[in-house]
Amino acid sequence: MRIITHELKKIWSVKILVIITALCALYFFAVMNSEIKNYPKDDLFLNIDFAHRLTETYGVTLSQNDFEDFLKNEEIIIFELNTFIASNSFFTGLGIFNYDDYMDFRMDYESRFDMLDDEERNLVYSLFLEWGGIVRTITGENLISDKVAPEAYAKLVSFGNIVGMYQTNIIGHDEWLSTIDSFIEYTPLNEREIQRLIEIRDSGELISIMDFHTISHTWRYARSLAVLIILVTLIMVSPLVTTDRANRVNWLQYSSKQGRGILKKQFFAVLLSAVGMTTILVLIFAGLFSVTTEVHAFWNNGINSFLSGTFHWLSITFGQYVLLMIVTMYLLSVGTAAFAFVLSQCSNNMIRLIFKVIPFFIAVFIVSNWILNDFLVIFIGGNVFLQMLSLLVTLIVGVVTAILVVCREKRVELI
Repeated sequence: MRIITHELKKIWSVKILVIITALCALYFFAVMNSEIKNYPKDDLFLNIDFAHRLTETYGVTLSQNDFEDFLKNEEIIIFELNTFIASNSFFTGLGIFNYDDYMDFRMDYESRFDMLDDEERNLVYSLFLEWGGIVRTITGENLISDKVAPEAYAKLVSFGNIVGMYQTNIIGHDEWLSTIDSFIEYTPLNEREIQRLIEIRDSGELISIMDFHTISHTWRYARSLAVLIILVTLIMVSPLVTTDRANRVNWLQYSSKQGRGILKKQFFAVLLSAVGMTTILVLIFAGLFSVTTEVHAFWNNGINSFLSGTFHWLSITFGQYVLLMIVTMYLLSVGTAAFAFVLSQCSNNMIRLIFKVIPFFIAVFIVSNWILNDFLVIFIGGNVFLQMLSLLVTLIVGVVTAILVVCREKRVELI
């Protein structure tokens, strides 16, 4: 144990920790912070806010009785809109005093839009822009008005989206295909994918409350975190054996029976360090993402939901989904550490080690993105079972190769 502790001190040196800290800070602000900043919780994406409210009010699922109760919110939102319209000179100047007046005015102009002159068309554009930067954001320019829309209109849009998705996917309106039925009909899927989608549709799990953006931003953030973990693991554990070989410390180790067993202890220290550093990075960065975006509120919500346009191979909660991604990160870290140990053992100096580590990092980077991109999502060309099997095989190969290197080194020393 004393030798392992000594090797851990060499791995966790102050110099290495300073480099890792600086790297993590730079990587976070350059890459990962964008997923936090871009997490859609503004007026244009109130679906997530509604998902929070629905979860707080009704729990992790929305039954049809709960849905009927949720419909009462429309009256509250319309009241807010009417208050805004009545106090806005732009609307009152057009003879619009409430939301019904607005809809009548809009439908009238839309029905004869092709016959309007430029001035009247500009009036229609101005009327639409009054509600909120929806058109401005999509087109990237201010067409007529710089006025900011009331939040109530954004609420009404999101409310309508949620109501429409529930009616289509849960209640089943005849005039619309459900999202799953549409996916099956218009997408070239294989038999296994179709059967899984039918299972999701018929199982009743779609009453879960989970917005698509929450899942997509989470796996994107996890994908970035996995790359950081791989990079930090390589920087942390790769120099250990190579430094000893460059300083010819291994020659002294060969001279005694205890010394010949140090390589095995170094391998154990490498794996222990990889697990420890992964734990630290996950606690810091996953915790930061959770606290900042409040996605932890959906921990017990199922990932297959009427609110989402994507569906997954497993019927699990969002919390289990996150834990599976974290397990994947640990497997990537341990596998990376095992291969780094082998590369370090096969390098007599740092220059040679660097030339081996760089292409290895690129390869692991590709594998990591391949696995975590659209994690567990059913999509064309995706095979999550092959991905996870490839990860496990790579991990086993790495660890077994490292063990064989340790055994071979010990036999060579005894010859």
